[in-house]
Amino acid sequence: MHNEFVSTFERLWVALRAKWCETHSLGGALAFTDDHLKIDFFHRVVQVNVDDGEVDKLIDNALDLFRSKRFACAFTLSPLDRPTALAERLEQRGFERGTQASAMMYKVSAESPPLPAIVQAETSEPDKYEIWADVMCQSFAFPPAMGEVGRSALVAPDMRRYLARVNGVPAGTALLYSQCGMGYIDLVGTLPRQRRKGIASALVAQAIVDSAALGNRWTSLEATTGSAAEHLYKRLGFRTVYHRQRYTSAMGHSE
Repeated sequence: MHNEFVSTFERLWVALRAKWCETHSLGGALAFTDDHLKIDFFHRVVQVNVDDGEVDKLIDNALDLFRSKRFACAFTLSPLDRPTALAERLEQRGFERGTQASAMMYKVSAESPPLPAIVQAETSEPDKYEIWADVMCQSFAFPPAMGEVGRSALVAPDMRRYLARVNGVPAGTALLYSQCGMGYIDLVGTLPRQRRKGIASALVAQAIVDSAALGNRWTSLEATTGSAAEHLYKRLGFRTVYHRQRYTSAMGHSE
């Protein structure tokens, strides 16, 4: 099951980012960029699959692309990437090891903690998208353009957006994307003034229920390894299946 989970998670993650970003084939890898938003969420190289002798050419192609976009070149590595020594090759080329992400899976037998009665997690209707996007951007300190760039993807039928309210006031967001028998929870955020009220827990709990109702085999999410979010998700019944490592080079990046 481990290998199936990894391959499905990677396929879903790439499909979701492709809905948001411009994609580029590097001849053995896929690159994501966006000319409107210079944030890490949109810019990276994934799905590396080349022979050992082609690694340097691939890295050069990636550096050239991101130089043209005026953004730092970054790779996000998974256990499926080839060659297996790719991390060492990136470090030899001057890339620095960055943050690590935990790909997590919900354990069906886990019991979710009780949720505060003041928190309501509801599905956000398309005509309320602006409210959802505004709360999402504020929660993550994203520029307002983030919501507009993602509009066409986030109002699609295979997306469920959640809006949490505290005493009727919008307070947090989440997203559930289903594909290939997996539900992926993303953009779990809470407005700064509304934190520590159980909002994220309520949002994730509702998404878990809905993912199961949709018939998904797995419910998954991703969190920065060692972060408060990862600890929260573990308390809610998720466990880390594998890690994804980020490597970044400032070569070719200029303000």
